[in-house]
Amino acid sequence: MIHSRRRRVFFDTEFTDLVADAKLIAIGLVDETGERTFYAELCDTWRLADVGDFARETVLPLLQGGAALMTFADLCTRLTAWLEAFGEPVTLATDSLSWDWPWMQEIFLEAWPANVDGKPLLLSMNSLNQYDEFEAAVEAAFASGLRRHHALDDAKANRLAWFAAGGDNKIPS
Repeated sequence: MIHSRRRRVFFDTEFTDLVADAKLIAIGLVDETGERTFYAELCDTWRLADVGDFARETVLPLLQGGAALMTFADLCTRLTAWLEAFGEPVTLATDSLSWDWPWMQEIFLEAWPANVDGKPLLLSMNSLNQYDEFEAAVEAAFASGLRRHHALDDAKANRLAWFAAGGDNKIPS
């Protein structure tokens, strides 16, 4: 069953610190099938001096550079195109309304993609009957090799956990 007949896209962000004026470092998205992904690292939104100790030690070593590196303006354009390419309604799913969702609002400040719901699906005990199973599945995803605090891998872990916790009957094939 597809939630409200919308394709879910799971996303996560990494940013400089848990402060009000944090800067976006990276964003990762994976669709509910697990087949389509988007990953970007920002080259013009932050400086090393902006980065707190946690992100410096945990997030920065996982950055890939290369093709993932782009400006914020490029991110806005490319992510909009990637989401619109689904050709169907999309709901963005996050485990953090406080820290991840505001980045989507900033990315799409100028123009929200027409097919993307402006209200996210929150992956929390409010959305799932089996939140303990969700958390256990997230941990299992990291134990199987996904990198914690890499935006795309975090999105993938949340996707796997959503289905493991009964968010749907099964992982779409």
